[in-house]
Amino acid sequence: MKTLLITLLPLIMIAQDAPIGYWKDYLAYNQTTDIAIADEKIYCVSQGGLFYFNNEDNSINRISKVNGLSENGVEKIKFNTANNTLIITYENCNIDLFTEESVTNISDIKRKEINGVKKINNIYCENNLAYLACSFGLVVVDLVRKEIKDTYKIGEGGQYEEINQTTITGNLIYVATSKGIYSAQKDNMFLSDYNQWTKETSFSNPSLINSSFSTINNYNNTIVSIVDQEIDSLLIKNSNWGLLSNIGFKRPNISKAQESIIVTDSNRVVILSPNQTEEIIEGLHDAYKAESQIEQEIWIADKKNGLIKYVDKEIEGNIIVNSPSSNEVYSLEYENNKLFVCHGGHMNFSTNNLNNEGASYVKNDNWQNIDFYDLNRARDIVAVAYNNNQEFYASWYNGISVMQEKEHVIKYGYQNTGGILDTTFYSNNRIQISDLKFDNNNNLWGLNSQVKKPLFVKTTNNNWYSFGMNQNIDGLYFDEIIIDQTNNKWGIIHEQGVFVYNDNSTIENSADDSYKILNTSYGNGNLPSINVRAITEDLDGEIWIGTDKGVAVFYYPELIFSGSNFDAQQILIQEGEYGQYLLSTERVNCIKVDGANRKWIGTESAGIYLLSADGLEQIHHFTKENSPLFSNKIIDIAINNINGEIFIGTDKGLISYRSDATIGEKKQGETYVFPNPVRETYTGNIAINKLINNAFVKITDINGNLIYQTIANGGQANWDGLNFNNEKVGTGVYLVFSTDQNGYEKMVSKILFIK
Repeated sequence: MKTLLITLLPLIMIAQDAPIGYWKDYLAYNQTTDIAIADEKIYCVSQGGLFYFNNEDNSINRISKVNGLSENGVEKIKFNTANNTLIITYENCNIDLFTEESVTNISDIKRKEINGVKKINNIYCENNLAYLACSFGLVVVDLVRKEIKDTYKIGEGGQYEEINQTTITGNLIYVATSKGIYSAQKDNMFLSDYNQWTKETSFSNPSLINSSFSTINNYNNTIVSIVDQEIDSLLIKNSNWGLLSNIGFKRPNISKAQESIIVTDSNRVVILSPNQTEEIIEGLHDAYKAESQIEQEIWIADKKNGLIKYVDKEIEGNIIVNSPSSNEVYSLEYENNKLFVCHGGHMNFSTNNLNNEGASYVKNDNWQNIDFYDLNRARDIVAVAYNNNQEFYASWYNGISVMQEKEHVIKYGYQNTGGILDTTFYSNNRIQISDLKFDNNNNLWGLNSQVKKPLFVKTTNNNWYSFGMNQNIDGLYFDEIIIDQTNNKWGIIHEQGVFVYNDNSTIENSADDSYKILNTSYGNGNLPSINVRAITEDLDGEIWIGTDKGVAVFYYPELIFSGSNFDAQQILIQEGEYGQYLLSTERVNCIKVDGANRKWIGTESAGIYLLSADGLEQIHHFTKENSPLFSNKIIDIAINNINGEIFIGTDKGLISYRSDATIGEKKQGETYVFPNPVRETYTGNIAINKLINNAFVKITDINGNLIYQTIANGGQANWDGLNFNNEKVGTGVYLVFSTDQNGYEKMVSKILFIK
């Protein structure tokens, strides 16, 4: 058992003012599937994330790994009023007990080796106990001692059944299982013995005795349950189990509301009063659960429309959280002060995901979504490029769709590009665009898979050209494209290395073009592996390559077509007494360069690394075990080089980290210091941003005494507020001086300390 103190975070926190080292989640919060009410707080589960809406002040607060939870991937929640504890269970069967002050983790079930399916289906609370209905039995958690109290295996003859839900009425505890309903005396000391449980056999329809029952609950001093059938039925226990309602259900969930019960069923909610009258709320889209604590007030978790509040059967509010539309991340781009999250993709290139969620983007903390219909029926969006206030979305199915201010402009395909955007050789309507980039002349370059001429360009005059490289097109898949400082185009060929293409600055004339296909051969690339997964150019013009066997660097890419040796080199690092190539045992998925020319490297299973500019020094290594990172599988990285925010896309969703480097200014102007003033309670680093690149920075007191000096990381210097004696500086004004590479010194900021 592990207990952590927590800090609740409002949904909006501007990253520009976030402290260095601060993590922020960007999970999708509008596909709600579970709900729990605690007075004025309505807790919601959405795509593995957790937040609550405060009905008093209308605020929305996130709860995640960033502020104390053990995992991402929340699945079920239940609030226990007896001790003000929110019970949280996860997809992997981990458990957190959440209170206003702390989070206590109970990982016993997660760590337990169990044959077959391991899943927590439902949570029921009575007094200080929580009953977890699991695929392998019923687990009882003591919420005072914060530990597992007991486990009951229930089923005839020791054949343990899956428990779907639990309820207690009077002295009896009932469980709905995959093969019938069982009951027992709740105070029986020997409930771990399956013989102590009695199977319900009195049914008006005896064929239902061994049926699967999905839910069970109290109603009007008796028990009701849903039996799984082609059309599910609601049963009630009187002298026999018989039909309570003539309504047929598709995906029902039962919850208790005062003396009534609420059945949530996809597009409607049915309320059964104590006198068995039915009230129906229609017009829902994908409702999963409804809860009510106040009469005539119902909160509904709807996967399509978020959190919905009904009062007297009328919608009073629809809580839409400012967040991405999905946790699916295929690629990230940071363009024009916008972060773009592309949700589409494919399964190892060969099969489309048929994802219609398009892309989400955020600017000034305001999220927007562009979906399949906005994009004029373009699915599987894998990349985006921005130019002249237009966004060009690459579809791995439908070509290129162009948007401007959320309005569709045009969709480019075979017909309106003169056949340049060719269809795949096996289909007359599928166009597999993998990536798009603009060059310095505003020409749009991209890659098209399984066609004879995969490299294409759209010029500023809207002329289209394509280029071939004499390749077998069957299984010819492409990934990223970059354009280097010499205007060469580099592209990843799936499991076939890298190509480099030189159009000789004559796009319209392919006769003078040159290209090379680089592989593992000495003299022809010397890549560590043919399976290249990432490519980027750093601030010095070097090309960094990520493979399934680590990293390699082309230090002299300008020599590619010179006839001289240009081969990539792996970076040898010291590991104890031995040397080894950098990340040679890791599958590298992405590499991005920050304002200090440092390398952020995302891996398939080892989290994310921050390396020095030359790759020889490891500055950080973040994993899900040592940080709030949701997963060790990093899909992509994007960087806001203005404020140093590092966006990290994982297979569990999007998160960011405020780093200590930004891009340097070309000319020293007004700086930005955060925080300023620095109050006595602040313990983090002070960021001095918008400096010239790699400036030498000195900090003095008002009398000119030197307090601290450092070199900026790109355009940002960082100070911990200590002097040379490692003492916290006193109250007063401190001056910041910046010196450029020519030795010119200038006072650029003042920092006020208050103690």
